[in-house]
Amino acid sequence: MGLTQILAIVKKNMISIVKDRRTFGLLIFMPILIMIFFGYGFNQDIKNAPIKVVNLDEGGPGIPPLINDTTFSSIGIDFLNKDKRVKVFELPKDNFSLVDERSKVYGGNNYFALVIFPVNFTEDLPNINNIINLTIIIDGSEVQIAGSIKATIIEMTNHITNSFSTNNTHFLINFDYVAGSPGLRPIDTLAPGILSFAILLFMILNVTGGFTKERVSGTINRVLVTKTTKSDLLIGYMLGNSIIALIQSSLLLTIGAFLFNLHIVGSLLLLYFILFIYSLSCIGVSILAAAAAKTEIQAFQFIPIIIVPFMFFSGFIFPVQSLPEIFRWFSMVIPMTYSINISRAIMINGLGIDAFINDFLILVGLTLMFLIIAILIFRPKK
Repeated sequence: MGLTQILAIVKKNMISIVKDRRTFGLLIFMPILIMIFFGYGFNQDIKNAPIKVVNLDEGGPGIPPLINDTTFSSIGIDFLNKDKRVKVFELPKDNFSLVDERSKVYGGNNYFALVIFPVNFTEDLPNINNIINLTIIIDGSEVQIAGSIKATIIEMTNHITNSFSTNNTHFLINFDYVAGSPGLRPIDTLAPGILSFAILLFMILNVTGGFTKERVSGTINRVLVTKTTKSDLLIGYMLGNSIIALIQSSLLLTIGAFLFNLHIVGSLLLLYFILFIYSLSCIGVSILAAAAAKTEIQAFQFIPIIIVPFMFFSGFIFPVQSLPEIFRWFSMVIPMTYSINISRAIMINGLGIDAFINDFLILVGLTLMFLIIAILIFRPKK
């Protein structure tokens, strides 16, 4: 063992990395991007979580003179409108149906909570002997968002009370969970993301690397010499890997159920169907990466470029509502975003496909888009 030989090997490796601009770029920019994504994700509060408010308050003679003609409910709504953690949509009280609106409280339906101000809210509140029951119907399947909304509501009640009294014991807030619960564990909320990420990881590693190897080695050319068409080849590749993805999902769900008592209340058949569609989108993305790579090394260099945005922008690590506005736009074109939303709706909320039809249609659309592009740009090695 000689120091000169060791230093020569080190020098050779450093020179080869610097000359390979793609590798050098990954080494420099990937740590920077990861740090930026983590920094924004952990340092940002939940923002603009959509909630709906119905104001049934009819006012009353008991309101203190200092408030003038304002109702206490309007003070609360004004507080919510100014708070950046939530985005308020007011429902008209005419023809308001609690049963109908309660069934719509789900993040996938674009709002996470429903705040109901009762009829005698303003009249009863100034009386120190009255306990005001305030009902908040909430989707607890996303723990961070639910916690942020609950904190906002508590601050709102304190603000209302402080507007006429220093006594803050008037309110009895009833958080009515339509999904999840205060005791929902982190593993229960993370499981939908873990499933989606595991499928992505397997598809990227297996399809990108394997497909590139077969294309570079000429295996695909030999297959295409037969009556097999390019479409036959790609569809067969997609279906085969999708079946493997479902087997992998079954293993994850089985381990989660037996070892961690995983929270699953919805249809497993529907969940498998969604994961099958999602796996096809991952295969499409993987084939795109393989088509752009000239060697196996280049193919594997594409893997972090795909995985990192999927992880950070899909809601797997951080809620989408905590991301800066520009990053939320990226989340809208990432299939994993919709896979997590739908899987969470099935596993935690026990909902059917009608509850998340918009997310499902977008997932199908993105899947078709990636698969069509993959078929169009794929070229066997000449």
